[in-house]
Amino acid sequence: MLSTTTKRKDEWTSMTSTDSSTTATSIDDDDGNKGDGFVKDCVSILDQGDHWLVVAKPPGVVCHHSDWTGSRSRNEDPMVQRVRRTLGGRRINLVHRLDRGSSGCLLMTFAEEGSSIGDDEEDEIFAENDSSLNDVPTQYNNSTHALSVALKRKYPETNKTYIALVRGNGMLQGRVFAEEGWFKVDRPIRNVRGTVKEATTWFRFIATGQEVADAWVAEQLEGSDKKYDSPAEALKYLSPPITIRASLVLARPETGRWHQIRRHLSGLSHPILGDSTHGVARLNRELRDQYGLPHERTLLHLAKLQLPPIEHYCPDGINVTCPLHEDMWTLLQTHFPHLWQQAQPILEEEGLDLAPQPRNST
Repeated sequence: MLSTTTKRKDEWTSMTSTDSSTTATSIDDDDGNKGDGFVKDCVSILDQGDHWLVVAKPPGVVCHHSDWTGSRSRNEDPMVQRVRRTLGGRRINLVHRLDRGSSGCLLMTFAEEGSSIGDDEEDEIFAENDSSLNDVPTQYNNSTHALSVALKRKYPETNKTYIALVRGNGMLQGRVFAEEGWFKVDRPIRNVRGTVKEATTWFRFIATGQEVADAWVAEQLEGSDKKYDSPAEALKYLSPPITIRASLVLARPETGRWHQIRRHLSGLSHPILGDSTHGVARLNRELRDQYGLPHERTLLHLAKLQLPPIEHYCPDGINVTCPLHEDMWTLLQTHFPHLWQQAQPILEEEGLDLAPQPRNST
């Protein structure tokens, strides 16, 4: 008879063996390689214009080779190469990037002849591991420069909306985050060179597990002589499973610092689940061992990318939503259904339809 852990892993594996993210175009490589629980060689084009395209980055894949991704990535196909193959060899440039463990919208531009960026130049551009380009010289692709400037919030209509699954029930030192709507975190961040940079992120807690946690605490304490001032205090001592103490959060960064969203949420004592750098190792092990979370998966997803109209390059603007990758969707539906149900009114209000749809293959 299968153990509970084995059942959970088998259930997850059966549901994530194929990628069902919404696509305008979806092409698998001939090799069809799969590994680490991810469909790794599928490129899903969510939308595109004459000068740009947005693809769905799966977790477990680096955006491009660089010194920051380490020597191991040299044996992997990054997103840049995968998209180029999908486009029949047409060269493209990254406008921003996502961490290996994250997923979601990835904006690229079609490279003009002679304007592509090499690995060494990419290393310089992405030196801070920021989420948008910094000081991109105009001798590079003009569309890359125009869109990267827009992504750095030179326009008020620019938004990158992330969704994250975090540890914690949305409360900190008397604050109830869900009651605050969108709230701002201004907290400087030290980059990899040791320089302190201003950093601003807006957050909105859209679902918390407080009601479920309160009910769980009441059940645990039934018939017990132990007394606590509140269910929140009891949670500190009763070691509940991760499914009892978690929240769904939307995030909109105004700046693009190194691991900005991850570090700001950690500073709120609500680290992103799966975050091996700024998270809680014990909880990450629990997610991997009991719930089948793939290694190096950070449960952070760039759900929506919005840019205003920019003459010539994107005259109609860009407004693209990327459904959740199947692994995050399955985790929420299987183990955190209360959070997903609670989040629906706000997701609808924010215009976020994140349920995966059947993939259109070509």
